[in-house]
Amino acid sequence: MLGQGAGARHPLPRGSLTTVLRAGLAARLGVGRSRGVALAAGLLAVGAGLGIGAPARVAAAPAIIDASPTPDTDAPSIPRNEAQGGRVGKVVGAAGPRTAVGLTAVLLDPPLRDARRRAPATTRPADFGATLAVGERFRFDVTFAGNSAGMAEATIVALEPDPRGGPPHGAPVVRIEGHARTSGIVSLLATVNDDMVTLVDARSGATIWSENVLVYGGWSPVGYKRRVTTANYEGRGQVRIHDAKDEKSRKHLKKVPIDTFDPLSVMAWVRAQKLTPGEKSKAHVIDGTTLMRIEVEALPAGPMEKMPSVGKALGLGKNDVVKISGTMTRVDPYDQPLPGKRAFAMRAWLSNDGRRIPLAMESDMWVGALRLELTAYDPPSADATPPP
Repeated sequence: MLGQGAGARHPLPRGSLTTVLRAGLAARLGVGRSRGVALAAGLLAVGAGLGIGAPARVAAAPAIIDASPTPDTDAPSIPRNEAQGGRVGKVVGAAGPRTAVGLTAVLLDPPLRDARRRAPATTRPADFGATLAVGERFRFDVTFAGNSAGMAEATIVALEPDPRGGPPHGAPVVRIEGHARTSGIVSLLATVNDDMVTLVDARSGATIWSENVLVYGGWSPVGYKRRVTTANYEGRGQVRIHDAKDEKSRKHLKKVPIDTFDPLSVMAWVRAQKLTPGEKSKAHVIDGTTLMRIEVEALPAGPMEKMPSVGKALGLGKNDVVKISGTMTRVDPYDQPLPGKRAFAMRAWLSNDGRRIPLAMESDMWVGALRLELTAYDPPSADATPPP
């Protein structure tokens, strides 16, 4: 046999080459066993024939190597550990006792300090477009620290069709106009005329577009004579503002909470809130380019000490009112109060019938109280088409 001739200096190891080749051939052809088993046997035989020792016994694998799950690739960046009061995230459950160690344990329960700022969750305001009755007009006398300061008025002008057509392409809008001007002792230094036009969705009351034209006559305390601020509300949560002061203009794109209105529509929102005593509500308003949070709370029933004469003419008694208090706070896009900025208190008195007529409004300013008192009221037009 090959390997046993005279020229062989060293005998082959136990399991001659012939035996090795025979076993390999059997493995190749799969004789007497399945192909996978034959191949494994042939490889073991080849290793033994070439003198490569194999362990006599293979150690059994441990029952549990690592029962920790692999971190989920689509898990949110902020996991939550409810027991430790962590942030909201994806909860990973374990079927048995925890066996994660080292880096895997850190990934499952990271000692995370989230440095990213997030705006608090804000609920979408309830629809109040049905409260906007076309033809209603309110006129107020304005006093500042007890002195006559001017007048203000607001009118729900018309229900206008959307240029894009009817639903689903477009929706009707309500046009609201406001005007204010100074008079009396305030106008000795400067006269101010403020005109505002607002378009709101006829169903929800959400602001769509607004324009505010502010004109100073005489001495101007703000460094400009004319300011035109146009705001396009691009859905809920974003406002594109063009602010022109005399010959200079700036553009702003603001991320805002979804409950953000303009000054005219936020007054309509406050009027539409039918709160029980102690109940609170919150919204936001953009005044010019300033974002403010307005919070209102209904107070217990009580008499109105200074009932306007027009209220008596409308058949209202001093106990036929609802009093609302609140605050206005300048905030950043994350709804956090701006440091060093004062929060202003406000109060409002509304009729407690279905008309919800604003009888008076007050706000505490830095040098006194600004008060608006109703002096004239026009009811809705008899032929006005109600919002859809």
